[in-house]
This record gives sequence, structure tokens and C-alpha cells, in this order.
Amino acid sequence: MISTIHDSPAEAPKRPVRGLRLYLLALVMAVLVPALAGGVATAWQLAEAQREQVEASLHSSARAMAVALDRELEVLTTSATSLASWPVLRSAQPDAPGLAEFHSHAADVANSYGGWVAIARGDGTQLLDTREPLGTALPAWRGRLWIEQVLASGRPAVSDMFLAEAGKRPVLAVFAPVRQTGSPAALRGSAEPLVLILAFDPEHLAEVMTEVQPGEIFSAVHTLEGRLIVRSVGRTSAGQPVPSWIAGAVARDEGGLAHGTALDGRSVTSAFQRLDRLPWSAIISIPYDRYSAAWRTPLERLALGGLALLLAGLILALIVARRLLQPIGNLAAEAEALAAGDATPQLKAPIGVAEFEALRLGLHRSTELIRSRAVAEGKVQAAEAVAQALRTERDRARLYFDVARVMLLVLGPDGRVQGINRRGLEVLGLSHENEVIGRDWVSEFLPLAARPAMRLMLERIASGEMDPVTVVHEAPVLRSDGEHRLIAWHNAALRDAEGRLAVIVASGEDVTDPRAAEERQVLLMREVDHRAKNALAVVQSILRMTETPDPADFAATVEGRVSALARAHTLLASENWTGSDLRLLVEAELAGYVAKGQVSIGGPGVWLSPEAVQAVSMVAHELATNAIRHGALAQPGGQVSVQWEATPQGDLRVVWAEQSGPGLRIPRPGRRGFGLRMVDATVRSQFRGRIAYDWRPEGLQCTMTIAAERVSLRGPINPLPASPVIKGPRPPPSRTRRILLAEDEPLVAMELDAQLREMGFTVVGPAATLQQAMDLAGQDHDLLGAVLDVNLGGQAVFPVADLLVRRGVPVVFATGYGSLPGGWATSGGQGRTALLRKPLSRGALAGALRELTGMPDASAEGAALRLQERA
Repeated sequence: MISTIHDSPAEAPKRPVRGLRLYLLALVMAVLVPALAGGVATAWQLAEAQREQVEASLHSSARAMAVALDRELEVLTTSATSLASWPVLRSAQPDAPGLAEFHSHAADVANSYGGWVAIARGDGTQLLDTREPLGTALPAWRGRLWIEQVLASGRPAVSDMFLAEAGKRPVLAVFAPVRQTGSPAALRGSAEPLVLILAFDPEHLAEVMTEVQPGEIFSAVHTLEGRLIVRSVGRTSAGQPVPSWIAGAVARDEGGLAHGTALDGRSVTSAFQRLDRLPWSAIISIPYDRYSAAWRTPLERLALGGLALLLAGLILALIVARRLLQPIGNLAAEAEALAAGDATPQLKAPIGVAEFEALRLGLHRSTELIRSRAVAEGKVQAAEAVAQALRTERDRARLYFDVARVMLLVLGPDGRVQGINRRGLEVLGLSHENEVIGRDWVSEFLPLAARPAMRLMLERIASGEMDPVTVVHEAPVLRSDGEHRLIAWHNAALRDAEGRLAVIVASGEDVTDPRAAEERQVLLMREVDHRAKNALAVVQSILRMTETPDPADFAATVEGRVSALARAHTLLASENWTGSDLRLLVEAELAGYVAKGQVSIGGPGVWLSPEAVQAVSMVAHELATNAIRHGALAQPGGQVSVQWEATPQGDLRVVWAEQSGPGLRIPRPGRRGFGLRMVDATVRSQFRGRIAYDWRPEGLQCTMTIAAERVSLRGPINPLPASPVIKGPRPPPSRTRRILLAEDEPLVAMELDAQLREMGFTVVGPAATLQQAMDLAGQDHDLLGAVLDVNLGGQAVFPVADLLVRRGVPVVFATGYGSLPGGWATSGGQGRTALLRKPLSRGALAGALRELTGMPDASAEGAALRLQERA
């Protein structure tokens, strides 16, 4: 029993065990570290204060030096201005009386600054130089730029460093204008104005720096050029570029502090201040070691003292720990003996530490109690092991239940949910099984329409009338967000020994998406069938409506029109039947002539709707064919321009303009053939726009509009003024044999129109949109019948059919679909209707109308009408 007590703690998770020495050391650290941290913070603040004081002192010295330099430059400027005001210079005469006295006085003034005085004209010619006797021929002054600046401003100025003489050191100079006197006439006849130049060595400024604060390194730097003007030590470096770190600082700020390497290679800290009079900066530099020593020394001393104090505390903690560890070791030995099952150890002498002595006595008193409980604890541990094995098996079963990728559901005999896996919760849109357990499955998780059948099936399974294993069915479930999901169910029933239903286990697979994909596939196949038959109907119309007696010409004409249709389908397919770009469409039809430079195309980016692409391709082909055979492109040098712009109403106006070759004319055609008639029909029905022809001697100009809903502008729009809509009187309607025609394919509409007229009917339309068809059907109450395309520009024509059949008007549906969608059927009791599939044969349409209307074919009457129209 004692051995069991000894081993059981080892089964529990262990925490790291640390010795008393470590805890004592931690105690010392806990006391000393905060104190040391406070000392470090205080020393850091003192060091920061000392550093700020050093920087403030450097800034003060830089400002003082800037003030001293400004003052010295002011003195120099005053001296130059005073000399320039001598009366002897105002007459501007080189031999004026008193000039020798001025020469001597100016030389004395210049020598005090270590320089000389010169008098020069505006062109740089020197009249006087105090270094040379009067009358000496002098070279031109090299700083002419400053002379011109001073004469232009009329005020004195201090120059930058420049070379006054070739091969000499750079100098600085103060330029002051000389005020001339005399009558205006005398001044106009006098020489150019004069400028007095007080040149001085930059070393004069170095002496001023040294006098202001001896022992420091001062310098003056040109702020804009980054060149050294003067330096208090190392004076041979005047004019050299300063290091980039200080050049960038003085160019960027008026004053501040910077660190870097000086010209002599030492690391320095520099404070600078910009002068008021000139773009110069005064700089004071000290070695970086001197700068850092002011705040680094206190920190170093504190670090050494803190380390010594910490070491002393650690040594003291080790001494105390040694004295405490001995009695603790004795207690540990007694505990180990007890754990090993040995006899109760003999009590030793009392321990000097009261807390440890109380621990020793408590350990001894607890020994018997521990031994008496060991047997009972062994029995409890065995029971816990059995329970743990059961929990493990339960968790394993739950894992299998949850990892299944099908929906698993357990229902009780009363239809309430007893279990559901993770996939089932995902299908229902729930996050926890508590949201499902105990709830009635039929009334809370099935749509209303599916509940009676499911309730009946559960009752039959419970009564034994139905074997759920043999029943596989699909039924919807209701998600928490209201969505219906279709589930394919496989069920199994578990019964007790007496045959009563215990639970129903159902596995379900979500087949919503596969069923939707199947429906989309069916719809896609119907749409492909519809478009293919529509394309065949258009080709059939091209074959029937092309008028030419020459078989070769007939073949070429048909081939060109079918090729235009194929190009339109190719462009639509490349854009997933979302439309096409107008420019690409026109360029495809005129590709050969665009390459030759005979065709110009221009206009904003325009995207055509899918319904308009085929129609635009056919219109462009017919106009191009007309130009190639009879128009501008049939002549040498002929040109065609295709331009389009937007109108204020949002429509697109397209202008096709032909220009004949030089000196040539294009005759007006005697009649318009099928091609141009097809263009008319396409623009008015498919484009829902207008068209106008201007047969000029130099070539055809065709202006047409495309309705705004057929295009989408993608570039800059230059609106054109709105064209007036010419409305003429409408012919009186015929009240006999009137047939409403609705067809959105222009070629098919033209063919059906021709067939109906040949049959002797009067055609109302054709309507290319659902709205046009509704308007015509509502306005005309004398219709004998109607021929309707099921799909008008993407809209079903059934509202028109409803309106007509309610009035007793028979309807012939023309469609590329295999059957009528939308619940319509020709034998569904919805009026007199017939279904013709595209492409239509001539006899099929006549037979359907004859059967529905009860009127005979009036082909003779139709022929007479055609002769009358042509006449």
C-alpha cells in the first residue's frame, strides 16, 4: 500500500521542481533589481540633463559666433559704403583732384582687414587698385557678376569666395555702388557707373572667430554650396567641400546639432547656426569623446557599483541557503523512507527553524492515516480505469460518426432527434448539436410541403409495414437561413428483442448542387439547340432572299453573307456571347481595304449587345459589298470613312461615307436590291433606329442610328446634335387578311414578310421587341392571325400570345426550341395555336395559317399585290 502511495503522484503531470537556493537567489534579485533599476533611471536622467546642457552650450556658442560674423560683415559693409561715398569718386573722372588722398586712405582701411580696395566700371575695367600706384594699367576685375548685381540693386553686397586673380587664394569682397553727381546732361555723357570693391582675406574672419571664443574649433560654411569659407584651425582648407553630413544639416535647418567625421578624420559633434545677412552657417565643433564623456561617465560608474552590490547579495543568499538546506534534507530522508514502506523513522533532535519542525511532526502524524486509506484508494483507481476505457470507446465511436462526409441522423420512435454528426450540422447551417437534439425532425427541419409524406413514412417504419433499407428517396430539408437543400436518404431501423422500434439511423447525401447542374445542362442544351436553329433560319433566309440569275454570282453572294454571319458568331464566341467591340466588327469586314489605306475608322469605344452583333456584321457586309461592286472601292483611289458618335439622347449615330477616286463619279443605282433592303429592315427592327441614304455624285453617305440599349460606350463621348425625326402619314390599315409578325432576326423577318405577302396577307410589323409586338397587338383589332417568334431579344413572347388568344386570334409560334417553355402547349386548351420549328419551310407556314384561320391560300392575290408594289 505504501508503494502505491509513492507511485501515484508520478502519474499526475509534474511541474518543474526548483531548489531552495534558487528561490533565495530569486528573493535577492527581487529586492536588488528594482533598486538598481531606479538607480539606472536616475543616472540616465542625470546623464540626459548633462547631455542637454552640453548641447545647449554648443548651440549658444554657435549663435554667438553667427552674431559675431554678422557684426563683422556689417562693419566691412559700412567701411565699403563709407569709402564709396567720397566726393572724389562721384565725378567718375580718373584724374579728379583728391584721388591720391583717397588712394592712401583706402589702402589704410583695406590693410586693417588684410585686403585692398579697387574701383571698377560696370564692364569690370579697374580704375584704381590700392596695391598699385595711381595711373598703373590694371586688368579687368574677375568678379563682374557681383558688379552687375550691385549696380542693378543699388545696394552693397558681400560676395561668396572667388578668385580675384589667377593662381591666388580665394578672397571675399564687399561691393558698394558709387553715387555720381552732376547735371543730368553731364551724367548722360559720363562713363559707366562705378563700384567700390573692398576685398579681404577670409583669414580675417578666422581671427574674429578666435577672439570670440579661444581654444574652440569654429568654421563658416556656405549653406547652399556646402563649401568651407573659413576655419579657426587648419586654415589652409578654405574653399574645400565640407563632409556631406554637415552640408546636409546646414542646408536643411537654420540651427541644430550633427555628428560625423571632420576633415582631419576625427569624430566630432558640431552645433551650427545660420547667419542673418548671408547664406552662411557658423559651426562650432568639439571631439565626440568630449561630448559623450559628459553623460557616459555617470552611467559607467553606476553600472560598476550595481554589479558589485548584486554580487554581494548573491553571496549572502548562498550562505543562508546552506544553513537552511541541512534540516530540509533530513525531512526529505524521512519522507523517502515512508514512501519505500520502511518502518516509521525515529524522530531526531528538534530542528532549529520552527516552521520546519512543525512540518516534521505533521509528517509523522500523517503516516498512519495514509496507510489506512491506501486500500480504499486502490479500489477507486480500478473503477476509474474501467470508466476511462468506456469513455475511450465512446470518443472513438463519436469520431467515426463525425468524420463521415455524409449526413448521419439518429431519430427516436417519436421522430425526435437523438444524434447528428458534424456534416449534418453543416447541411442545416447550425454550429452545435444542442440546437438539434430533442427537437421534432419533421415539424422543425422539413419544409411544410414535405412533412405529411415524411410523417407517414415514419409511422409505417414504426409499425413494421415498411422496411427502410429498401427505400431510397430524395426529400428536402430546411436550413436555419430558410434555404431548401435536397437530400438523398438511405435509412435503417434498429429494433429491440421484442421487435419494437428503437431508433432510425438515416444517412443523407446533399444532392442540391448536382441536381441544379443537371437542370443547367438541360437548359444549356435547349439554348444551343435554339441558337443553332436560329442560325439555320438566317442562312435559309439568305438563300431564299438572294436575287441574282448568275449561279456563280449567287454562290459568291451567299458565301459572303454566310461568312459575315460566321465572323459575327466567332466574335461572340470569343467573348462568351456577352457582345463584341464595334471597331473589331467593322475592321473584320473591311480588313483588306483597311490594310491598303482605303478605309478610315473612328469613334469612341463601343460595346455591342449580343443581339446587335450579328445584325451589325450583316449591315457592314452589305454596305462593304455595295461599295466594292458599285461604289467607291470599285474605283482606283476610292475611300470609305466609317465614323460613329453619341447623340444627346444616348443613341449611337454611325455615318458610312464613300469618296470616289479623283475626277470620277459614282452613278445613283436604279433600284435597291435585297442587300440594302436588308440593311433598312435591320436598322429599323434589330437596331430600333433610323437610316437615311444620300446618293451623292462622289459616293453614298449612309447615316443610321442604333438605340442606346443595344450599345455601351467605353470611350470619350462627343455628342452630336439630335437629328429630326421625320414622321410621315401612315397608310390606312387594311381590314382583311391582316397578320401580325413578330421576329427579332431581320433576315428571317424579311423572309417571313415576303412569304406572308406571297400568300396574300397584309403584314402588321414586323415587331422586333416584346413592347413593339404588344403595342401592335393592342392597337390593331382586325388581326386575322399572328406569327410570333417565341424569343424576342431575350424576352418570351407569351404576353402577346395571351392577349391575342383571349380575343380569339389564332397564333403560330416559330421557335428554335424543341418545345414551348412557360407552360404553353399547342394542345393545352389555350386557344388556336400551332408550333413551327425553325428553319421554316414555305409550305409549313401556309398550311398552319390555312388550318388555323380557315382561309384558302391567296397566292394569286399576293402576286397581284407584289406587282402593284413594284410598279
